[in-house]
Amino acid sequence: MNAAPINEAEIDWPDEEERRTIARRLFTYSSHALGAAVQVDRIMVNHPNFKEALASCDRVFQLSRELTTQQGVIVSGPTGSGKTALIRYFRNSLPRSNLFELGHGALAVRLSKKPTVGQLVGGMLRQIRYPFPQVNEKTLAVKRNVLIDALRQKGTRLIFIDEGHHLMQQSRWRSHSEDGNSVTDCVRELMDEVPLGIVISASEELNDLEGVDQHLASRISAKHSLQAFEPGPVWLAFVRAFAKQSKAFDLSLIAEKDEALRLQKATAGNLRAFKRLVTEGVLVAADGGARGVELGHMHAAFDRVYGKDAGLGNPYVG
Repeated sequence: MNAAPINEAEIDWPDEEERRTIARRLFTYSSHALGAAVQVDRIMVNHPNFKEALASCDRVFQLSRELTTQQGVIVSGPTGSGKTALIRYFRNSLPRSNLFELGHGALAVRLSKKPTVGQLVGGMLRQIRYPFPQVNEKTLAVKRNVLIDALRQKGTRLIFIDEGHHLMQQSRWRSHSEDGNSVTDCVRELMDEVPLGIVISASEELNDLEGVDQHLASRISAKHSLQAFEPGPVWLAFVRAFAKQSKAFDLSLIAEKDEALRLQKATAGNLRAFKRLVTEGVLVAADGGARGVELGHMHAAFDRVYGKDAGLGNPYVG
């Protein structure tokens, strides 16, 4: 699509501060800095809550094909608390096995805001690289059976359902919602017919799964919560473990108690915000030729991540 012609007379050209903001947005880091940041971005720390949730996923993965009792887990928490990171970590760390086809032992699908069975089935078919994943009303029943057969053949043992709270926001509901809906019916069918385990990653909205589908809720045994860190010994241990894992770039600054507390204040203990800010600090430091992160780098990183006009107050000032 061609852009409409611009009438320069209608444009208020930016003042000096806006020019600096634009320049910041267009800032490009060196390949060296990006390489250092990528290594830091890939660091994972198995803090206690993460470890417990991961152990539940391991348990469901192991038992889902061995026992007749259905196996399921809910992992809830606010955005940025590590739910999606848990899914990525579990799938990437699966060892090779003759029990399932490589890359298909655990799959993941993300629900839309108003999910339908067609979207769920089509998303799963794309995960297994089925050549004709499109689903409509006429092909739904056939594609549903194709999906079940394919998951059996590939040895899939676990499906992660991300954004699972959208199960509560579907456009079509039965008159008695506790009996479920078309999407939850499909999830239950996959659990029963393949069979396989289910891990539902969701916000706290889904804590009352019984009110959505009591039959699906009866198949879910474990519930775990991932939350932002409060300032304290657990946060300090987490930050120090993160810094210790950074072999290629020195993060010893953030491992100091006072700086770890400042970092908690800067990110409110949110893991996604933490990793974003620390990674940006590494980008700034590496691009400036430093081998480790210093206060000045974190100051610049905070401004670049949040913008000087966000009104948050840079905790690295002074």
